[in-house]
Amino acid sequence: MITLFVVFAISVLMLTGTGAGVYRNIVDDMENNYDSRTAGTYLFNRIHRADEHGNVTIGDFNGENAILMLEEIDNITYCTYLYYHEGNLCELFTRYGQDIDPSYGNAIIALEDYSVTQVTDTLYRFDFTTKKGESSSLYVHTHSSGREGL
Repeated sequence: MITLFVVFAISVLMLTGTGAGVYRNIVDDMENNYDSRTAGTYLFNRIHRADEHGNVTIGDFNGENAILMLEEIDNITYCTYLYYHEGNLCELFTRYGQDIDPSYGNAIIALEDYSVTQVTDTLYRFDFTTKKGESSSLYVHTHSSGREGL
């Protein structure tokens, strides 16, 4: 009878250990998916919200490629920059053409790596890697092409 109890106890412990490992893997996968989906969804929605009359383009911000989203308020041009700085995807809203430190921007999500390239006048490719090492690529098509001369 005691041997049956010991066998039962060992089986319960092994099953619990296996279940805990499976649960940890599921949680890790969910965190990876959350990070990559959050970054991709944010970029997609933020660009489409600003997409009108060529207001979205790629430009230089602190020596790196960044998305520039221009808008005019009271005859003054302002720019929202989406850029990578110190391990974070960041956003900064300021008057266009102003020299400003990238550390003033708001960190959106932590990323291991990030890059943006303009494939065509209306197609942008974003490559990013989450802190957990999951790499993703995202293509965003705008309805209007970037402004000339930026």
